[in-house]
Amino acid sequence: MPRQPRIQELAVVSDRRTCALLDQQGTLCWYCPERFDSAAVLALLLDAEQGGYWAVEAPSKQFVRRAYLERSSVLVSEYTVAGQPFTLTDWLPLEDDFTGLCRTFSPASEALTHTLRLRPDYGLQATLGEVSAEGTTVHFPDLGLWLRTSHPARAVADTWQITVPAGEAGWAVLTDTADAVPNLSAERLDQALDHTLAAWRKVASLLHYEGPYERQVQDSMRAVQQLTYAATGGIVAAATTSLPEVLGGARNYDYRYVWMRDVGLIVSALLQLDEVGKPEESFLGFVASALRENHQTCLSPFYAVDKTLITGARKLALAGYQGSQPVQIGNTAYDQLQLDADANVLLTAKLLYDRFGRKEQWETVVKVADFLAENWQHDDNGIWEEGTTKAYTSSKVLAARGLEFMAAYADTPEQAQRWQAAGAAIRQFVAEHCLTRTGAFAVYAGSQEVDITAAQFSLWTYCAPDSPEMLATIRELEQHWCRENLYWRRLEEFDSHKEGAFLAGTCWMAHYYTVAGDLGRARSIIEAVLRYQNDLGFFAEEAGLDDGEQMLGNFPQTFVHSSFICAVNGLKQALEGEDSRVW
Repeated sequence: MPRQPRIQELAVVSDRRTCALLDQQGTLCWYCPERFDSAAVLALLLDAEQGGYWAVEAPSKQFVRRAYLERSSVLVSEYTVAGQPFTLTDWLPLEDDFTGLCRTFSPASEALTHTLRLRPDYGLQATLGEVSAEGTTVHFPDLGLWLRTSHPARAVADTWQITVPAGEAGWAVLTDTADAVPNLSAERLDQALDHTLAAWRKVASLLHYEGPYERQVQDSMRAVQQLTYAATGGIVAAATTSLPEVLGGARNYDYRYVWMRDVGLIVSALLQLDEVGKPEESFLGFVASALRENHQTCLSPFYAVDKTLITGARKLALAGYQGSQPVQIGNTAYDQLQLDADANVLLTAKLLYDRFGRKEQWETVVKVADFLAENWQHDDNGIWEEGTTKAYTSSKVLAARGLEFMAAYADTPEQAQRWQAAGAAIRQFVAEHCLTRTGAFAVYAGSQEVDITAAQFSLWTYCAPDSPEMLATIRELEQHWCRENLYWRRLEEFDSHKEGAFLAGTCWMAHYYTVAGDLGRARSIIEAVLRYQNDLGFFAEEAGLDDGEQMLGNFPQTFVHSSFICAVNGLKQALEGEDSRVW
């Protein structure tokens, strides 16, 4: 049985509907067949004993390297077998007439065995397959899946094994498209690969970047595009659930949903690289249709990829990643008030309106702005989705800035005055209640501590980077929340020094230093972040410095990738004499 991989070994193959994760040995350890947030049938990543997997083995197989073809999601992994080259290619067809997992194998100098164990419901159930007379098709009727292979499959305990003799090429497809099964062949897969590469070229062409850290930024662009649900434009926070923020601990959450805050920040990053505007404009369309289809008067913090509501969480009887429990699906933060999430919708709308000169989905944006103007004074759960509500400073600041920006687009003087007045009231509240004794921005009203979220305040021009409040906040962050050029967030309900460094916040700090004029410091922080990017350019949520676990949290984290893009693009603009702040 394959071992449970470490987070930093993981790669993603995607069709912008769902994705699969595999390690350097070519073992598929995570796959949700229908869409990102559906039930996994391969979940070795969450339980080494119960989870399904798809392994590729030969006695002397040794990993050499792996890379994506062009800027696609087609992954080529290179090995040696008995000292001779062997190649495994993995992809999910994009813009073809069938969907599923495709694997092709070059000839190997030893017999190759690939072993598939499907375990529905994240590994909690077993499934039986029905093999065809010739042995090259296995049907899993309770899953609606078919395994089609170049060489006969045989049942071995609860797995299906396919042996490819030495010197022969091979292929295998796990598909949910019944009509395609009889026609699958090596030639058909070659066509599908060509279609997929062409489709990814179109996707990649939507974003363009040249400048410092060019390859790393392009890797981050791919990661965001891989985790975009093309049918609705929703971008999931991560591909996984329950990968721990604290190894062996209980801070394990399901991130396979579309968070309003995260997507707002992601879209803000992509707008700096976008050629045509299509990926970003779909964000406001997602927001508008989610409100309409769910008959809501205000936004939920997050939605499923099809814009439906998530209204709870379920714990699964799984061992977890390296024993980290609970393992859960769904998320209990669905009914929280997160004012900064609404604010990020307005901030993103401002960037879109400035860029394209059109007030797309204006009626929805007005609803969000009015909601913030009427409700900003309430305590909320904040950016870190704490169980305890407070008057979080970051929620107030971003709400103020969003309202001020939207006032410039108001339909009437009365509408503009209403939003401006709310923004001014928020600023007064922050000045009177949200500063520490040292004059720094407090985590929340009355607190004497600071949080990494304040690094964003100057980026959105709430205050100057050299304002007394900002300088006091930066001093506190450097003294108490920084180590090895990485930064930690501050949590109310947990000692966050026990979790990993928070990479998105670290990128915010790098961006802050670029607008503050300290480009050397910004580079040092960016270089520290890049120590925790894997060989394919992916980031997890956090960096583990003490326990030997280089990556912590769900993977890959689109929030981190977008924050990295912003930080590097901010550095590029500073080097060119430009200001990357939003005015």
